[in-house]
Amino acid sequence: MSGLAAMEASLATVGDYDLRGPVFESFFERFPQHKPAFLNLEASSGRMINETLEMMLGLAEDARWVKVTLENFVDLHRNYGAFPAIDYAGFIDLLLDHLAKAAGEDWTAEAATAWGAQAARLKGLINASGLVVLPA
Repeated sequence: MSGLAAMEASLATVGDYDLRGPVFESFFERFPQHKPAFLNLEASSGRMINETLEMMLGLAEDARWVKVTLENFVDLHRNYGAFPAIDYAGFIDLLLDHLAKAAGEDWTAEAATAWGAQAARLKGLINASGLVVLPA
């Protein structure tokens, strides 16, 4: 099974599980300063999760659109105040942690490796964009 196939299979095991509550509860515990920026958490939380997952899936396919889309998203986040690079990385990590929890016993080593590789690539693209710099 390819990395992309393992990623897609792990999403299928999660099914309709709503990651928004657990992910954003953890995010606000870790980064409480960002809570006021989420004026409509119901709308933005799902979009932010979906966009992040889609970019990692796109990276697994070597899709050309990911880099430009990422730069647009990072640039748009400037409208919400200071959003340091470490917070982007923290969100990505929290999202994958909760995805693994939601998949439970169906979370395979192959899925963990594939998602982890694409998360690292996404963080690298954030760093390479020049818009923000992730710590080494």
